[in-house]
Amino acid sequence: MRIGTAEARRGGVAKGYMDLVSFPTGGTEKAPVMVARGDEDGPTLWLTANVHGNEVAGIPVVHRTVTEELAERIRGTVVGVVTLNPSGLRSAERTSHYDARDPNRLFPDFRGERATKSTQEIINGKVFRHIDRTADALIDLHCSNVGSVPFSILDRLLVDEEERDEDTRSLVERRDALADAFGFAPVHGSGVERTVEEELHRSLSGACMNAARIPAFTAELGSDYIVESDVVEGAVVGVRNMMRELGMLDGEHENVPHVGEVPDGFPVRRTSLWSPVSGLLRQRVEPGDVVREGEAVAEVTDSFGETKHVVEANRDGWVTSFQLGMGVEEGSLVCYYAERAEDDAVNTYG
Repeated sequence: MRIGTAEARRGGVAKGYMDLVSFPTGGTEKAPVMVARGDEDGPTLWLTANVHGNEVAGIPVVHRTVTEELAERIRGTVVGVVTLNPSGLRSAERTSHYDARDPNRLFPDFRGERATKSTQEIINGKVFRHIDRTADALIDLHCSNVGSVPFSILDRLLVDEEERDEDTRSLVERRDALADAFGFAPVHGSGVERTVEEELHRSLSGACMNAARIPAFTAELGSDYIVESDVVEGAVVGVRNMMRELGMLDGEHENVPHVGEVPDGFPVRRTSLWSPVSGLLRQRVEPGDVVREGEAVAEVTDSFGETKHVVEANRDGWVTSFQLGMGVEEGSLVCYYAERAEDDAVNTYG
C-alpha cells in the first residue's frame, strides 16, 4: 500500500510524507505518515493525530503503535498520520496557518461540496481522499483540555428517512464495537441541531461516518498541550484491542489501563454547562464524577468568595473537564458534561 511517499512492503514499515500544500516561496507543507503492512491481507486501520496543533498526545500513540514488531504480527495494514496539522504543531495552536476556523470542522460535507473552498478545506480533502480510498476503520486521536478525563466521542449518523435501513444500523454497530474494544468511556455526539449548527458532521470522524460510511470515532486523550503517559499507554492497548476486533491481530483483548470504568454505565450525550453570571469559578466536583439532576457542579463567586450562582446539572451525567482558569464571564463555559440521553445514534436530517 502506498500513502504519499510511504509504500509499505509485506511484513514491514514504511515512512514518508503526504504533500498538503505548496508554500508561496517554494517548498511544501507535508504530513508525516507511517504504514505498517502485515504478511497477510486484511483490513486497513487509520490512526490520525494532531488535527488540532495543541493536542499532542496522539503523536506518541502513532509512534508506539506503527512498528516493525506490529508489521510482523498483523493481517492487513495500519496507517498512522503523525500530524494532520503541521503548522499548528509548530506554533502549538489549535488552528492551522491556513484557516482561522477549526480545522476539524472542514472535512467533506455529506450534503455536497461548496464551489469555493479555503486552503485548509483543500488540504483536508486531499487527506480524506486517501482515507476514503483505503480505510476500513479510523480512530482520530485528540485531547480535550487540561484536567480532562479520557473518553471517546461517537458521532451522529445523519440520514434521509429512506436511508434508515440495515446498512446504516450496521455501520453504527460496527463503530460502537470498535469503540467498546478501545475501552475509553463512550460519549455520544451532541444533538442533531448542534451537530449541524457547529458542523460537527464535518469533523474527520464525522465525515468518515456521514460522507464515506467508514466506521470511525474520536478519542480524547486527556489534557491538551502535554502528553499524559498513562493515558497514552491506555490508548496503545486500546488500539491493539481494536485490531483484534477487526480480525487483524490474534490474542485475547487486554485490559485497558488508566482509563477507569464507564461511569454508572448509562448512555450519555456530550453537552456543556454555562454560567449566567460573571465571577470566579469554584468546582464542587471533579472530572469523572457522576452527578444527578439538580446537583451542584460548581459555583460562581464574587471577588471576595461570596456565592453569586450555583451551576447545577441539567440531567444525570458526569463531568469530563472544567474550563481552564477561574475567571468566568456571563454566558461562558463552566465545564464539558456528558448527560444521560437515550436518543438514537442514527438521526433523520433534512
